[in-house]
Amino acid sequence: MAEKIPGWLERVLLPQISELKGEMKATNAKLDGEFKVVHSEIKRLDQKIDGLSQRLDQKIDGLDHRLSLRIDGLDEKLSQRIDNVEQKLGQRIDGAEQRLGQRIDGLDRKVDGLDKRMDVTQRLTVVEGKVHELESRR
Repeated sequence: MAEKIPGWLERVLLPQISELKGEMKATNAKLDGEFKVVHSEIKRLDQKIDGLSQRLDQKIDGLDHRLSLRIDGLDEKLSQRIDNVEQKLGQRIDGAEQRLGQRIDGLDRKVDGLDKRMDVTQRLTVVEGKVHELESRR
């Protein structure tokens, strides 16, 4: 069974309900307008962000390229310096080896001279012993 709203209540509430419906429609229309504004603002910001992202990508690519060129240049300079150091070090080592070889040759000659002197000294000792022996026989 459908209950009927009493007439006096309907007369009191119906205008207020109609007024609320109108206010809700106005609020909905206002919200729709605000949503459209917000949506267009979001779209504009997205486009701005995309533009900034592209510019940032271009700047990063440019920096990367310049950095790569600098690194390559530094690598080349470093390689040249290392080569120069290796060359100078090789020359110094060769010079040290040559001087060391000369000193070793000099020491070999001195040792040979000492060997000869020792031989002479040993022979003299033997001769002195024989002379002493001969003198003691007399």
